[in-house]
Amino acid sequence: MESADGRVLLFILLGLAVFALGRRFQNMILMRQVWKQSAKQVTARKEVANSAAKAMIGITLISIFVIWLVLNLNQVM
Repeated sequence: MESADGRVLLFILLGLAVFALGRRFQNMILMRQVWKQSAKQVTARKEVANSAAKAMIGITLISIFVIWLVLNLNQVM
């Protein structure tokens, strides 16, 4: 085996190592993107939940006012 053969094997091994590292880096970037998207979804869910809670409180207050109004009108009539 000559030194040229050793260099070829070394370049092949280096190529495989770079390929493997590139795949790991690509997977890491993909996982980061998925994490960012899921973090955005959690934020959006919190906003939706806050809006729903505010709407429920508003509807409850309006319902209480309408019930109070009906009871007072019944007493007047």
